[in-house]
Amino acid sequence: MEKLRPRAEIGAAERAEIFHEQYGNDLDAADALPEFIIAAGDYISNIVGAGETDAGMAVIVKGLVAVSGGNIADPSQWRAALMEARSNCYSEWEVGSHLHNLAAYADYGIVLHDSEDPGELAHHIQTLVAEAQSLLAKTPIAQWGLSSNNPLAQLVSVASNRWALDNNEAVEPAALAFFGKLSEGRVRNLMSGENRIFSSKDGKIPAQEALKWLAGRPEFWNSIWRDQSLPDYPHEPSAPLEQAAFVPVARDGSMFHPGLKRGSSYTIGKKGSEEQVADFHDALARLQRMPVAYWRRPNASGNWGSVAGIRWERVDLAALKSPST
Repeated sequence: MEKLRPRAEIGAAERAEIFHEQYGNDLDAADALPEFIIAAGDYISNIVGAGETDAGMAVIVKGLVAVSGGNIADPSQWRAALMEARSNCYSEWEVGSHLHNLAAYADYGIVLHDSEDPGELAHHIQTLVAEAQSLLAKTPIAQWGLSSNNPLAQLVSVASNRWALDNNEAVEPAALAFFGKLSEGRVRNLMSGENRIFSSKDGKIPAQEALKWLAGRPEFWNSIWRDQSLPDYPHEPSAPLEQAAFVPVARDGSMFHPGLKRGSSYTIGKKGSEEQVADFHDALARLQRMPVAYWRRPNASGNWGSVAGIRWERVDLAALKSPST
């Protein structure tokens, strides 16, 4: 059996690629947003009535639903349409992109930011954490009957506890369990009994003890953001995009675009379960719903091979109309 490569040995650039590949499998706090929006809509409906609320909420979620390849035939169906399109909340809604970037820090110990100045990065982390904490605090979780262990609450816990570790402050057992890939019960067992390895400081574990233990856990992504060096990501253009869309980008930098039609259709999906889709927008919508986007495109030799998306890039769809893109 192949030995697990210690994650502490993996640099920031590779971590960023892995994060983009794996995003959605864990700590996707934007996945909590549809329940928040629906609960807010239900609350408003109790005040102004279902008809006017449905009309307004349908407008609010229309863009997200359209990007996901759906539509809202009747305003009363906005809830179902929103739930169907929920996988794109992180990329389409303003706070979603912030939660996405916070997850890279919380789980992988890196910061998705152009700067390499530790002070500027620290300020950026604090801003993201504070924004997520504020959103969670302002959401009436209990009053609206929402889960207290929702994805946003999970991200806030992990991110704030990583920040605590990064600043030599005590950490909560649940967060340490996440970092070390153990159950919370196992960590709490290590805090009690004759053979305990952790002391307790107001129910938390001192940073020095936690970091010493995590150093022996190959599953732990240690914080390297103070010394990170990430690949350059393209800046958003200053001019407004004529027709914005998110398209998947492969590890080699190639993206899914209208020029990839072979014959009369695009080939998408993982090998063994590929499908042919005639329309580009339909193909893109299906890719957006996949856990990992796969599509076929010609390589430098002209051979059509399958590639997987490792990240999503916001582009001007009008600029992708040319098959030479």
